[in-house]
Order: sequence, then C-alpha cells, then structure tokens
Amino acid sequence: MAQPVRKFDRLLWPIMIIVGLLIVVIMNAVFIYVAVSDRDEVVPSYHTESR
Repeated sequence: MAQPVRKFDRLLWPIMIIVGLLIVVIMNAVFIYVAVSDRDEVVPSYHTESR
C-alpha cells in the first residue's frame, strides 16, 4: 500500500517556486539600483538643441 502524502511534501513545490520568484525579483531590483545609481550625467545641450 502507498504511503500517505505528508502536508509538507505537498507544499514543497509551491514554496520552492515562491522562493525562486522572490530571488528573481530581488536580483532585478539590485540590477535596477546599480543601473540607476551610477548613471552618467546628461549634458544640458542634449535637452535644448534640436536633433
């Protein structure tokens, strides 16, 4: 006869998926912070002169 499935075993995959998605969101936030925090200054003529 098959053993009954424990509650933790049923919750393991959803927990792993949620943890993985949280890691992805945190890494994206870190990449966005790095990209925005060390950006180059835009010269004023870029905004005022026609192209």
